[in-house]
Amino acid sequence: MQRILLVGATGLIGSTVLDRALRDDRIRQVIALTRKPLPIDPKLEQWLAPGDDLLAALRNEPVDAVICCLGTTIRNVGGDKARFIHVDKDLVLGLGRWAKAQGVPEFCVVSAMGANASSSIFYNRVKGEMEEGLKALALPTLHIFQPSILTGPRREKRVGERIGIVVLKAIAWLLPPRMKPMPHDVLAQALLNAATIRTGGTHQYSGILELAAQKFTTAPRATASSASSNCT
Repeated sequence: MQRILLVGATGLIGSTVLDRALRDDRIRQVIALTRKPLPIDPKLEQWLAPGDDLLAALRNEPVDAVICCLGTTIRNVGGDKARFIHVDKDLVLGLGRWAKAQGVPEFCVVSAMGANASSSIFYNRVKGEMEEGLKALALPTLHIFQPSILTGPRREKRVGERIGIVVLKAIAWLLPPRMKPMPHDVLAQALLNAATIRTGGTHQYSGILELAAQKFTTAPRATASSASSNCT
């Protein structure tokens, strides 16, 4: 029965991880590190950030695993590279340092295919620097996920990404496995399963599919009203 800390619970991947974790019998409690309150659930604890400093909400409490789904786009930060670096690298490394200090056994993070600290491509370079920074912390178990383009119901419009998904799906049979579009729910399940494994590594398309296919059980979701009826 795991107690996990989930960061990035409002995004495409994080929200799916949250939904599945709350129904997974292996998970005793989910802690969401967030800036905005989430719907109440009996298995969910929320660490709300005071203002914009997300890491200020971290507490000196033990957890069995961290699942980090933080990430943004250059468009979402208005082209501000410093803000992009802050979200995709600085916050992730700050979370990693907290996990190291707390002795957290498992750390799972979503990166990207092509991540390389020496890349001339800004996005890939930042992701690569984030990965190298986490590796330097010598965390007990580090899972790095490098999916290709993600499919799934995003809230914001990403016209270019949608076009890319259509094209990649059409030629998927020609692509090497690591370049194939990654279903968001498959990645979410793989993250959740990895949080219970004591063998880390870097996972791309085929490895993510294998992790997601591991057997798991779910329990019926309790409603907010039933949770409140148990309060004293």
